[in-house]
Amino acid sequence: MLKVFIPRFVFIVFASMIIYSLSYAENLDTKVQKHNAATELKSFVERGAVLIAEKGEKAFDAFRQKGSEWFHDDRYAFVWDMNGLRYVYPPDTKREGEQVRDLRDVDDKAIGELIIAIALSKEGKGWMHYRWPKPGERAPSWKSTYVMKVQSPSGKAFIIGSGAYDMPVQKSFVVDAVDSAVKLLEHEGSKAFDMLRDKRSQYLYQDTYVFVIADDGIKLLNVAFPKLEGQNVIDYKDADGNYFVREFINVAKNKGHGWVDYQWPKPGGVETSKKSTYVRKAIVDGKMVVVCAGLYRD
Repeated sequence: MLKVFIPRFVFIVFASMIIYSLSYAENLDTKVQKHNAATELKSFVERGAVLIAEKGEKAFDAFRQKGSEWFHDDRYAFVWDMNGLRYVYPPDTKREGEQVRDLRDVDDKAIGELIIAIALSKEGKGWMHYRWPKPGERAPSWKSTYVMKVQSPSGKAFIIGSGAYDMPVQKSFVVDAVDSAVKLLEHEGSKAFDMLRDKRSQYLYQDTYVFVIADDGIKLLNVAFPKLEGQNVIDYKDADGNYFVREFINVAKNKGHGWVDYQWPKPGGVETSKKSTYVRKAIVDGKMVVVCAGLYRD
């Protein structure tokens, strides 16, 4: 029988390639699952809202059933009324009936008030992000929660929501932040800049932050890179030579809103990363500005 001799270093390289490929595939699969989690969570809340719309408070017992589609692992739905009174809290039903309007996270972000504000908005639904310890842990982690308003057959309005930890930033999160910031700026004018800078607001989370540029390229607001405020950045180019600020302004002027891809450092960093930024035109104190927020694609 003919024996084939494979040098040891070739075998090691070949084995390493297999291990790397399996590891890459596993990591990629995990990333895909995390990104799909936002769509699944939103659908979960929407299905719960349908149940409340059909059965009203009779639906609440179903949400409390451990091991059911509504309460398993770390997934559950919570229900409040429009004043912040907690009706359903499956992890600890003894805490149902509590007033949670004043609920705040570790950064003093007004979670309760923000959830109610989302439910009272014209859309009546949306995402919010805050830092909260995972069960059994002390250190806070980022948590993304989707909430929506629903009316029961009796006519009483409720808020249903659910959240997940360490969810990657989604494009829908960024669009929500920009749209909300535009409404705030057009209502409050430049006075709104202080709120956009506030770390307790819904406009800063993970590596995402809202920034504002005048139509002549003057940086009006940038929480992550405050030294840029007041500077004209119209001629800024990224590592690939793209005049991305000019593109921000052109998209806002010609389309009203849209996405721009470019290279930019993460907050506190120096090396550039791939970034996609959503831009939208707004009128603030009678002048056009470009309101922006982005996500890092790596």
